[in-house]
Parts: sequence; C-alpha cells; structure tokens
Amino acid sequence: MLNSQATRSLLLLAVLIGAAPHAARAQALPEGPVQAFDGKVALGAEVIATGGNADDVAFFNYTDYEHNALRMFRMGVSGVYRPATWLSFLGELRSEDLESPTAYAAYVRLHPWRDRGFDIQAGRIPPVFGSFGRRQYETGNPVIGYPLAYQYLTSLRPDAIPATADDVLRMRSRGWRSSFPIGSPLPGPGIPLISGFQWDTGVEMTWKAGMVELAGSVTNGTLSNPRLTDDNDGKQLAARVGVTPAVGLILGASAARGAWLSRTVAPDSQPAQESFGADAEYSRDHWIVRWELVWSRWGFPHPLLPSDTNTLDAVGTWVEGRYRVSPRIFLAGRADHLGFSTLYGATIGQSGLPWDAPVRRVEGSIGYYLQRNFVVRTSVQGNWRDAGRDRNRTYLSGQLVYWF
Repeated sequence: MLNSQATRSLLLLAVLIGAAPHAARAQALPEGPVQAFDGKVALGAEVIATGGNADDVAFFNYTDYEHNALRMFRMGVSGVYRPATWLSFLGELRSEDLESPTAYAAYVRLHPWRDRGFDIQAGRIPPVFGSFGRRQYETGNPVIGYPLAYQYLTSLRPDAIPATADDVLRMRSRGWRSSFPIGSPLPGPGIPLISGFQWDTGVEMTWKAGMVELAGSVTNGTLSNPRLTDDNDGKQLAARVGVTPAVGLILGASAARGAWLSRTVAPDSQPAQESFGADAEYSRDHWIVRWELVWSRWGFPHPLLPSDTNTLDAVGTWVEGRYRVSPRIFLAGRADHLGFSTLYGATIGQSGLPWDAPVRRVEGSIGYYLQRNFVVRTSVQGNWRDAGRDRNRTYLSGQLVYWF
C-alpha cells in the first residue's frame, strides 16, 4: 500500500510524462524537459526499473538506504527555476521502491559574472569529490551496478564504535547489519567509502578557465555519511582539481576531511574521515574508458587495542569502459576491487587480518537505445570476498532507464 506522499509523487510523474509529448512532436516519448514561462522553468523526470536474481539480504549490493541496487524501482522529478541569468534554484525529489520521496538535491546557484566560469551553490549540493558521483546515473554509469567504493557497506557506523580491535574483526563482511559496544545498541547498516545515493548539505564554489577546473566545498556531513543537519559540530572540507590536457582526456585529483562520528559516541573529540582520490577519463571514436581510485581513513577517539592504532584505512579502485557497436547498441564492463588495512586482534586475527573482508567485482553489460533517452540493458555481475556468510555471488539483472 502506497503512502500519500509516494502516491502524490507517482501522480506528479504521470502528469509530467503525459504533458510532455505536446512539445516532443513526433517522438513516442518526450526527449527534453518540459519548459514554461519563456524557459525560466524546466521540469524533468527519470524512471529506472531494475530486476534480477532473488537475494533477500543483498549481500554485495546493499545500499546506505537499505535497498538492493540490483532490484530497485526508482523515480525522480527534477526542476530548475531561473528568475535571472545569474540566479537559479534547482531541486530533485526521488523515491526508491515506492517509499516516501526525499530531497536528493535542493540548492541555489549564483553565477555572478556572465563571462567567467565561476559559480556558487548552497543547499543540498552536488559532490565535489571524485568522478562517479558527479555524473548522471542514466548516461554516466556504463553498467547497472555501482562501484564498490560508492555502494558497498563497510561495518563502520557513525553512531556506534568498537572498543577494541576484536570488536572490528568480529564484524568483517557484516556491513549490512553491524553492531558495536559503544553508542547505539541496535544493529544497523554500515557506511561506504562514499555515498553514491545521497548528497551533502553545505556551500561549494567552482571555477573553470581553459583546461583547468577547481572546486571546493564545506558541508555538514562527510563522504561516507552525508547529512541534512550537523550531528557533531564539525564540517567537512573537500576540493577537486580537474585538467583537460587534450581533447577527450580528463584527469582529476580530490581530497576531503571532516568529522564523521556523531557527538553521542565522541562528545569530546572530532575524529576525522580523510579521503584522497584520483580519476581519469579518455574518450575517442566509439570508446570511453574511465579509471578511479578512492582512499579513505577513519579516525577513532581511542586506540583499537591491541593493535595500538586509532585509524582504519580502505582503498577502492576500478576501471570501466563502454563501446558503441552502433548508434543503438553498446557493450560495457567494469572491474572493481575494495581492500582494507591490516588490524591485529587479541583473540581474532592475532597474526593480522584486513579489518573488513576485501571484495572483488566484475560486471559486463549490453544495452540497446530504444530512443536517445530510453535504454534497455542486461548485465552479469560476479562478486567475491575473503570472508562472510556468502563469499561469492553472481547476479543476472535487467534494467529499463527512461529520462527527460
């Protein structure tokens, strides 16, 4: 049974899709946004339906919204209002699996100089860090699944922390439902290196001149735990530099640092999540190839004895590509790895173990464009890890993606 908010969202989406064909002429489905008031208002929508193998727990594809990324129905409505050339208001409502819509994006953009590539954005803003989170899923994700660094849940939680190293090692590969002795007593999902399903709240500035683009932000949450409101009196600083040295080639480097633990578990300190990233993209003819690396370190208010360390590290890296066989058919793939630093326990892993189970993922996909903004694709995804209830899973999934 749908609640009233989800019902209203469905009705709004139906109205938008139904109204748009008047501006789409001969197209079976609208290809562009619905515009009004001489172009000052533009509305768009997306519908993404994904289905595949039954997996009640979604061991490898569980998200920080506690959904299965390979068995999900997502819809969204976005809008832009430009009352002046230098001022825009942007927003997007999303609903996953017909739950209550949430504000994925809601921010104001200032463009003070018409002839300069400088913007200020404030509110629930796009991410500065990395490459994948800055792309639209519909056109920027070559396969159905998400990169491990942006989706796979580690066992760490901002509202509950371990007392010793053994508390961490007991939770290896338990990111879908972990628990620790300090903080919230209830089991719950962990956090990824970077959330690919939520945007943070704050202020950012971007500047582009020639082949160089610079961006920086101050936000309430961190990469792992974006927040609408602050829960620890700390802020995250993030920055990225991008360079386009040749046509089709983009190189980027990112850094971020912010307090990640709730004040309920760290009232007298602000341990930080520190992250560094690098990314590259090259496109030519029918090919596009991307690579990205994300390293992250989480701090704790006390040493995790007997290891005598108060930090845990993780690194995710992947390479992906897409090849257009024809204007309508494409082939795509991604190879992905997520690794963790070594931790020494008193009763578990006395000789040292990665503090969470390393994961490997390979995914291949084939897709067909029914029209420019309507894609059907199928994907095979293989997952392997070194510990846990399920150490390997293979998924066959299919997806319909429509947006305007």
